[in-house]
Parts: sequence; C-alpha cells; structure tokens
Amino acid sequence: MRTPRDRRDSTQVELYPPMQECPACHQPLIERYHQQRWIIQLDQQVKVVSHFLECGNTHCERRAAVYRPYQEDTLALRGDTFGLDVVARIGERRYRDNMSITKIRDQLKSESNLSISVKEVALLCEVFLALVTTVARQEPALIEPLRLLGGIVLAIDGVQPEKSHETLDILRDVRSGRV
Repeated sequence: MRTPRDRRDSTQVELYPPMQECPACHQPLIERYHQQRWIIQLDQQVKVVSHFLECGNTHCERRAAVYRPYQEDTLALRGDTFGLDVVARIGERRYRDNMSITKIRDQLKSESNLSISVKEVALLCEVFLALVTTVARQEPALIEPLRLLGGIVLAIDGVQPEKSHETLDILRDVRSGRV
C-alpha cells in the first residue's frame, strides 16, 4: 500500500495569464475556472494553482477564448508530477554519468529526500531523451554536421545487466560516433 506524500512543507504558487484585459474589447478578463496540481521538484513540493481567464463581455467576439498561464509549462510538463529540474537531473545522471536506474533513484532519495519509483525514473529518462531530441531538431549547429556526413547510420546494441532486469539499448551513429 502506498503512503501519501507529506505536503505540509509545500509552497503554493498562484499563476495567472500575462494578459489581464481582452485584446478585442479591452474589458478586464474574469476567471473562468482554476486548476490545482502538485509538482515535485528537487528541493520542494509546489502546489500550483493555475487561473484560466476569459472575457466577461457577452458581446465580445473573443468571449469564448480562454487565456491560460504559460508559467506552469516552465515548471513541469503537462500531466507530469515531477518538475523539469528532476527530469534534467535524472537525464544528466543516466546519460552523462552512466548511472543505473536504481542507483539514480537511490541517489535522489539520499540527496533530495525524493521518493520516486524505479519505474518513474525509467519513464523520466525517456522524457529527457524526448526533450533533448526536440531541442536537437531545432539546433542547426547539431544538424549541419549530420547533413555533411550524408545522414545517420545507426548501430543498435543491447546490454542486459542481470537476468530479469531491463535491457539497456544503446544507439550509436556509425559515421559521427555519437551515442
């Protein structure tokens, strides 16, 4: 049975859209609804209350538009419990320091008193890779050398550390040598 997280020492953050008046009729925006969510960061738990606003003028052409705070996206990805700082730390430990999933979990527990499962660490490793891939697609300095080489030729290898443990798949570009 899971034990609930202790949220007594958490911080509450109220987030509002940067726009406080309707761009069409310039009337003040009113709150349509708000959502609460918990984000677990390396050093704290944050209760985020996001306020969604709409135009209160019934004759406005943009009265159906809902304005949301964008700051929430800088704390954590939508639908994720753990913050982007946790994702970055896990990715750094996994791919720069070549640490195992269980060792990363144990280290997060000892350093930050962060309660996280092995499965969640593995999922956040995948999230980290997806974020890095997205950034790499937008970075011409990373893409141009691959174009000069004529593309990517992938070599795939799998390592299973112990029986019944997850296989670690390693992808390496044969032409550039990048892992």
